[in-house]
Amino acid sequence: MKKTLLLGALFIAGVVSAFPFRTSCGTIVMVNGASGSLSHIENICESINLAVCGTYADVVLYTH
Repeated sequence: MKKTLLLGALFIAGVVSAFPFRTSCGTIVMVNGASGSLSHIENICESINLAVCGTYADVVLYTH
């Protein structure tokens, strides 16, 4: 089940710009693809964190 969630999250992550994402459990996942809105990117990162770590984490994106 965890592997299915991870693969689903990685598939969803394909619609986000390329960047490394550190999950709440310390795993670094490379997220790449086309760009999206900030709220969409936050949702994808939250889904990836849930798939990799098994816990929900509130993701905050900082832009400049």
